[in-house]
Amino acid sequence: MLHKVLLLWEKSQRQEIIQLLQESGFGTSEAFYRVGQAVSECLSNEDKEKKLLDGFLSGRERLQEDVKKAASQTTLFNVSSG
Repeated sequence: MLHKVLLLWEKSQRQEIIQLLQESGFGTSEAFYRVGQAVSECLSNEDKEKKLLDGFLSGRERLQEDVKKAASQTTLFNVSSG
């Protein structure tokens, strides 16, 4: 999941990241971001994946907020269309 998110991050596909994190449940998972941080700490500063991880993790709080908003919108949509 983390690798897939980083591929989307590299392509600046923020909405797709939010959707993926929301649908998978990882978007609000503290463990998911801790794993990402742990992987980043194991990589050298010159590593491309570390740079992607660090960029992704730096926007973590906003992403988590956006994932929560997406989840509530999905819930509202499902309730109103049901």
